[in-house]
Amino acid sequence: MEISGTKDAFAHMISHRSVYRKLGVSRSTVSSWKIRLRKGNELSLDKMEEMLLKYGAEVVEEKVWDFEE
Repeated sequence: MEISGTKDAFAHMISHRSVYRKLGVSRSTVSSWKIRLRKGNELSLDKMEEMLLKYGAEVVEEKVWDFEE
């Protein structure tokens, strides 16, 4: 399954039952992530990416930056 965007992938991941076990964090940590996402207080992209990789997700396409100069 492919999901576009780090935030959407992170939200999908933490919606799984018992995800805390696979990530090696407490239930309350996952609960606080869910609350923060609902309220719009996002975690850092680095933290979301770290947890996604720990969960076993892969980056399918790297970020591409373009500057017009």
